[in-house]
Amino acid sequence: MAFTSLDELLLTAQQQQRPIYELMIESEIRQKGISREEIIIKMTEQFAVMEEAVREGTHASVVSRTGLTGGDGHRLYEYAKRGQSLVEPSSLLTAAYALAVSEVNANMGRIVATPTAGSAGILPAVLVHALDSGRFSREQIVLSMFTASAIGLVIANRASISGAAGGCQAEVGSATAMAAGTLVELAGGTPQQVGNAVGIALKNSLGLVCDPVAGLVEIPCILRNGLHAIAAQAAADMALAGVVSLIPPDEVIHVMHEVGQHMPESLRETGIGGLAGTPTGQKLKEQVFGNEKEQKRGGGGPAKYQSAYEIIGPIMIGPSSSHTAGAVRIGNIANQLLKEPPKRVTFSLMGSFATTYEGHGTDVALLAGVLGLSTRDKCISEAKQLAAEQGLAYTFMKRVLGSYHPNTVLVELEGARRTVKLLASSLGGGKVEVQELDGYPLKFSGERPALVIRITDTKGAIAGLARILFEKGFNIARMANERLAMGGDAISVCEVDSMVEESVVEELIRDVAIIKDITVVQVD
Repeated sequence: MAFTSLDELLLTAQQQQRPIYELMIESEIRQKGISREEIIIKMTEQFAVMEEAVREGTHASVVSRTGLTGGDGHRLYEYAKRGQSLVEPSSLLTAAYALAVSEVNANMGRIVATPTAGSAGILPAVLVHALDSGRFSREQIVLSMFTASAIGLVIANRASISGAAGGCQAEVGSATAMAAGTLVELAGGTPQQVGNAVGIALKNSLGLVCDPVAGLVEIPCILRNGLHAIAAQAAADMALAGVVSLIPPDEVIHVMHEVGQHMPESLRETGIGGLAGTPTGQKLKEQVFGNEKEQKRGGGGPAKYQSAYEIIGPIMIGPSSSHTAGAVRIGNIANQLLKEPPKRVTFSLMGSFATTYEGHGTDVALLAGVLGLSTRDKCISEAKQLAAEQGLAYTFMKRVLGSYHPNTVLVELEGARRTVKLLASSLGGGKVEVQELDGYPLKFSGERPALVIRITDTKGAIAGLARILFEKGFNIARMANERLAMGGDAISVCEVDSMVEESVVEELIRDVAIIKDITVVQVD
């Protein structure tokens, strides 16, 4: 299943009389070639991180890295426990849970992007609330996360889950729709009711702009997570009660995409318009960053999503899935390509990477990546200290790099013997895409094992490589090749569906004369 149409997904579930989560799990098994048990264990780990963030941010005050926000999750939790709220106290706890996760994120704590860090409080809030209600088992909650990922995949493929591309409706709106649909199936609703919940939730998020003060995932992002968690529960209850979304959910998703396309750039994650442009918003920005001029941002294309863990994940250190998790992954890809300890690195940043990299932790995230850390390493915030200890010299600069996605960086990494020049973009939700490698225009993500093969350009070289990989048992999901000149140096990138053992790499280099070097790249 391609997960490009909610109507198709719901019809398949109805015709096969199977829950949506089973269709998603089946797709994961087919894609990854691993067992059902392994897939569920990984999602169980994701939920454990979600719950941990909820408990951390409600049982104590958590303050953001900038000091601008914090403590509201704990404050609202304590208020709800007193039983004197206007909103039913149990529902108010859902909002407290969402605030808590978002505050842990702003503190560079460990969260799960769902589907992004900016909207990471909504799904954990409604699921932990459902668990605490005693109506559902932990196993049921974990399985329901596959329902959420299936809904999120459709939204991501038909529209966007990136605030830079579609505004906050694409992040918080998508998360609200995912949570609403998930709750309906969890409560025993029909596929049709799931679709109605998605439509109801998403249509009431249309036009929501992405206007983060100072470009940070704090104001108004944290409070929006809290309110939209309750909205998700309300949308689910409306659907279960028989309320119908007269505009089909696929059409609502399409409209969200259109609205995002018409939304001015100042209201799409730039930190320029909306609340960010108010006098107080500007004052807070100056408090954090000083008085810096904005840099013109470039455009970007849509990402293609296939796996549940592209929507529920990655497990990451906050505060931003694009500015932190994506930055770690870009740096880590450069580290894998260098294949030796790094000695010096220059980061050239554009767009919102350039204007907010210190507040978002993009600087420490990129450094952590080139040092070999992954998105879930808790010592990401200590990357500058680690760089000093390991003798890594680093420089950050701002440049206009071309017409790429707004969150793009050029990484120029040097070791004792090798160098790597990597231009890559962070597309949202932790998803990244390499744009150029050592001057070659090659695109790959590292989500699947990617063989970066340096060869001598010869007639039949590509066909030969494909045949050899087939003979070794690999299925090529994506392949690209670029050369400097006919008969000169060339690079082929082959993304394959299964893990590549080091022995296979050694065998290929030994037996295939045109191959000069192979590096296997894969992000966590």
